[in-house]
Amino acid sequence: MTDDPTSAPLFCENNKEMTQEERLLKILRAITHISNNDTLDFKAKLQEILLKIAEYMQSKRGSIMLVKGRKTLEVMASTNPALVGTKQSLDGMSPSAWVVKNKGPLYVDKNTGDPTLKGKAGQYERSAFLIVPIARGDKVIGVLSVTDKVGVDAFDKAEQETLLEIIGQVISALEMERLANSLEKSRKVLENKNRQLKKLERLRTDLFNMLIHDLKGPISEVVANLDILSYTVGQENSPFVQSAQTGCDTLESMVFNLLDIARFEERKLKLLYERIDPVDLVKEALGRLFRVGKTKQIEFAETIPPSATKRFFSGDRGVLLRVLQNLLTNAIRYSPAGDTVEVGFEYLKTPKIRFFVKDHGPGVPAEHRQAIFDKFLQLEKKQDGRIYTTGLGLTFCRMAVQAHRGRIGVADESPQGSRFWFALPLER
Repeated sequence: MTDDPTSAPLFCENNKEMTQEERLLKILRAITHISNNDTLDFKAKLQEILLKIAEYMQSKRGSIMLVKGRKTLEVMASTNPALVGTKQSLDGMSPSAWVVKNKGPLYVDKNTGDPTLKGKAGQYERSAFLIVPIARGDKVIGVLSVTDKVGVDAFDKAEQETLLEIIGQVISALEMERLANSLEKSRKVLENKNRQLKKLERLRTDLFNMLIHDLKGPISEVVANLDILSYTVGQENSPFVQSAQTGCDTLESMVFNLLDIARFEERKLKLLYERIDPVDLVKEALGRLFRVGKTKQIEFAETIPPSATKRFFSGDRGVLLRVLQNLLTNAIRYSPAGDTVEVGFEYLKTPKIRFFVKDHGPGVPAEHRQAIFDKFLQLEKKQDGRIYTTGLGLTFCRMAVQAHRGRIGVADESPQGSRFWFALPLER
């Protein structure tokens, strides 16, 4: 037969009482057993614990009240079930409010205690009552009270100290239950939010991909018709057609950037490695941007190592070509009309090749040189109130270079301007 500490009496019949130590051990075992009983909910545990404490203290009445909000105490367990759920203001002069405010126990009987508090327990049969704080650290979270003691109408010093010791077990039970409930509630909230976010993300991704794919068709049609128009339009209208072609080129580049960034993020873009001539890569990038540079009267200067030192490297030519184009487009956008943009590459002492694009634009503030490669970032030049938008071009560059196990960055140029660079390993 197993020993259930919650059912055994704390006093033996026929005046064969247990010793003080045995009684204390019995009540502590009972409280621990109740606290670990998973079949009971929080309030049921408090009720069972209170009844055991009342039995131990030989009290007919008792209650456990917890602080709710900042100004209210609520009865969570009581020897009188009708009182459960009733509330009491902490602004009043009740004994329980006194304990919460003073963070200490309160004992009152007919001979001792604060005279102003003696009359507060007039509804009880006996005059002695004991209220102790339930604390978590230095914060009082509730109170436990016992009164109407059987026999002598007083709680001696040993009983008061024992109740304070028992309260430690109540605090432990309350804290474990509170933490468990809080964690479970937080887990359910996070799970629900996570499901909602995943659903929204799927909808956003599907809508995004659908729109971008649908944009490719109309843009290609506009580009094709503008090319035909450029051969037939008169000289006086040629600048307008060239401007429209430039805008379409920019729009087409944005669409491809959006698509490829999405593929990089979803790890669906596979790099097709091949042997690349760095000189050809630079020249092709410049050739594709000749019309854009001409519109703004930008000159290009190439800085290429001597042919005797030329070395090939491995990479996805199409992806790296767009990286160079994006950096050149960015330099053209922020360079003054009639200026020169320098582009080239150099071999490093380590087995790497470093490409660079230099301009004489407004430059990038030092505090933004890492964030500038983030998606949709805008940098504001406070001196003149202008806003420089990096858009998606630099984000694509960062992802593409990192996919090649390379590095990308930006530095200031003297007296003004920026030097964007990216370094790649020569071998795959």
